[in-house]
Amino acid sequence: MKRWFVGARCSLKHCGPSIWDWQKGWHLIMNDEQKYLFDLQGYLVLEQVVPAAVIAAANAALDRYESMPESEYPSPLQLGQERTPENLYISNIIEGDDAFLPLMDLPVILDAVETVTGGPYRLNHTYTIYRWGGGVTRLHMHGTPIIPKCQYHCRNGQMVSTLTKVVFPMLDCDEEDGCFAVIPGAHKSNFPKPWGLEPADNPPLQAVPAKAGDAIIFTEALTHGSTVNVSGRPRRTLYYCYSIGYMPDWGGQGLVFSGEFGPRLSSERQELLSLK
Repeated sequence: MKRWFVGARCSLKHCGPSIWDWQKGWHLIMNDEQKYLFDLQGYLVLEQVVPAAVIAAANAALDRYESMPESEYPSPLQLGQERTPENLYISNIIEGDDAFLPLMDLPVILDAVETVTGGPYRLNHTYTIYRWGGGVTRLHMHGTPIIPKCQYHCRNGQMVSTLTKVVFPMLDCDEEDGCFAVIPGAHKSNFPKPWGLEPADNPPLQAVPAKAGDAIIFTEALTHGSTVNVSGRPRRTLYYCYSIGYMPDWGGQGLVFSGEFGPRLSSERQELLSLK
């Protein structure tokens, strides 16, 4: 059965002005339809924007961290949450392997981030979540009451998302696998959410299945979480989080770049990390 939110899904073959060049990457100018859908629903799915070679290299690195004890993580990697048989959350994953670097500045992603941020932006933090049978992310964030670090506004045709996240599935992830899920439009809600935090308690919740190579871009003000993993198949995702330019590193859950990270990057990537 088709869900009403499928219009937020965008195959780059049909999503407006774009240029394809594997050396330079995708260049996407968000068209009016995409802007409308992001503003309306709070998220957009871009299909097959990550090269297969990047996915393969990142998965090889994630394979190592899945079985590695926390005591062996290179600094500043750390557990962002207590590890359980159902979930593994590792903060600052981008510093764990150079395989994660290409995801930080994909042109198609940065073009969208620039459009929805409404001003200078920076890469604020990164993390990864592994999930197995029974794993779930409970719902969080909302339009009301306002959370200062995670706001969304639109005035005179200009969107302002103070924190915009990009979900990169490393494996195909369907609803039964515990995929990303949202309450569409909740980033603009003027009333507190009347339900609890469990996905099953929220009737408007919509699953957002995606495949390896896709990217889900959403404003952090959107109520989001996941479905419950009932299949037992592994879910593996990377999160790259871009803030308005003046926001410092997130800080919570140990999400802070190390002092050594920036200097080893290219000047363009250093600029992406810098405060504006």
